Amino acid sequence: MTGTINGLKSILNDAEITYEQGDAEIAKALEKFATGKAALFRDNGAAIYADQVYAEKLAALVGELHATADRVAGHAEAQNATVNRLQEAEHTDPIGNLTLDQQQQAAARATFVREDAMLLTLPDLTRRLVGVGAAGKEKVDCYLWSRYARQRVEALRTQREDSGRPLDPTTRAQLASLIDAITNLEAAIGATPAITRVQATQRIAAARRFQQGVRNRIGDADGAKEATVRAMLRTGRYANL
Repeated sequence: MTGTINGLKSILNDAEITYEQGDAEIAKALEKFATGKAALFRDNGAAIYADQVYAEKLAALVGELHATADRVAGHAEAQNATVNRLQEAEHTDPIGNLTLDQQQQAAARATFVREDAMLLTLPDLTRRLVGVGAAGKEKVDCYLWSRYARQRVEALRTQREDSGRPLDPTTRAQLASLIDAITNLEAAIGATPAITRVQATQRIAAARRFQQGVRNRIGDADGAKEATVRAMLRTGRYANL
């Protein structure tokens, strides 16, 4: 699993380079399209070919341009897939990092730790986790307390989302302290998240911006955007946007 996660992280680290290469490919494809389209006309602007032949040649140029755009935009799709796989890896139970004997110990104590993790106040739970870390970071304790404290955090997030009300500043601060303590224990058993929610959101947003940028540049070149606007103006839909 560790090797897989490291490989996925490497893909993300290379994403910006991939985007730069994609931008360069799009620029080259647009230049080729413009040159090819210009070659369909004489110097005085008159068409060289009959309408049907012109339409076929233009369609071929547009098809080649779109094929390049689809391939380049695929870089962003690949990154989103990588982010999703890393998020799935985050939810993998780290009990596999414990020995068989440690797993048996954890199973015997799980119920008691889970009850305390759900019933303690957030400040008291944070202090308990800090105490576990200060006591030498015994793996079974680190696993149990980080696991069930993480479930407490997720339960609070779900409750907030269901209610539609934001957390008050005091609770947000308490949660931040608790998450820091959880992360400290997770690190002790090699269970730190492969990617945080914030990082995942930023990566996905960057991929969407890249895809939209590709679409805009292609639409400007092949006339699709202009045709869409004309159609919307003609039908009156543009005014409703």
